[in-house]
Amino acid sequence: MPKLIANRINFHYQQAGEGPDVVLIHGVTGDLSIWFLCEAMGVLGRSFRVTAYDLRGHGYSDVTRDGYTSADQARDVMAIMDALDIDRAMLLGHSFGAVIAMHAAVLYPDRTDALVLSDPCFPALRHLEDVSRWGHWQNFREEAAQAGVTLSDEHWYDLGRFFDQVLHLDGERLLRFRQAVGLPGFQRLLRLADTTCGHDAKVPAGLTEELIRSVTKPVLGIFGEHSPFLATADYLSEHLVDCVSKRVAGAKHRAPEENAAAFVEIVYQFLTANQAADQLVRPVR
Repeated sequence: MPKLIANRINFHYQQAGEGPDVVLIHGVTGDLSIWFLCEAMGVLGRSFRVTAYDLRGHGYSDVTRDGYTSADQARDVMAIMDALDIDRAMLLGHSFGAVIAMHAAVLYPDRTDALVLSDPCFPALRHLEDVSRWGHWQNFREEAAQAGVTLSDEHWYDLGRFFDQVLHLDGERLLRFRQAVGLPGFQRLLRLADTTCGHDAKVPAGLTEELIRSVTKPVLGIFGEHSPFLATADYLSEHLVDCVSKRVAGAKHRAPEENAAAFVEIVYQFLTANQAADQLVRPVR
């Protein structure tokens, strides 16, 4: 199991393929296995050197008490790239991983060639969305309520409230919740419940609406056809200078899982087209 030290944290990572660099960033409570399960590692590895890693506090990476904002984790991305001698890369992030990718592009524009933003929900753009209209959220809220965890439409984005309730479940409520989310999911939540991740994921951490709009790198905004964040998709298309917007048929928030083949094909086509264009405009050394 390959690991590296970056920002004094032990990160688990995996690599595949050869060529221009692509870094894959999963979302909160996930891990890098998502990129193997949807075959992104294999497909993208045909033309690129692909690096996936577990975020701090996730998978086989170290758990830290704090440092989970998008700004903190954008710095993690660059430290990991430094440790692997990656000068610049195209960044692909899903959910909060996409927020991290965007923040990295803002903080380190000279090291970011392009962005793939898969169903991001930016704290600075949260006012655009009404997740109460999302059927999957309502179903999850009802299941959580049956297990003793109260979630509200008003505070749907507040993972800190969610983690705190999970941490204090006991007896029958604890058993019901474990059955609802499965033991691996429950263990992932417990790892994060005693950290600042829940709070950090809901704050802009400097990634303001103005800075989001300032990004000039090529961007692919890829959203599930039934994503709860389609207002964000429209916003990015309207306000970024170089943004392609795509919908993944039949998918909701988790397009890499819900329609993996279509998701990976759209991503692959964007990355290869961007690399071809980049080679035409970048001066020969």
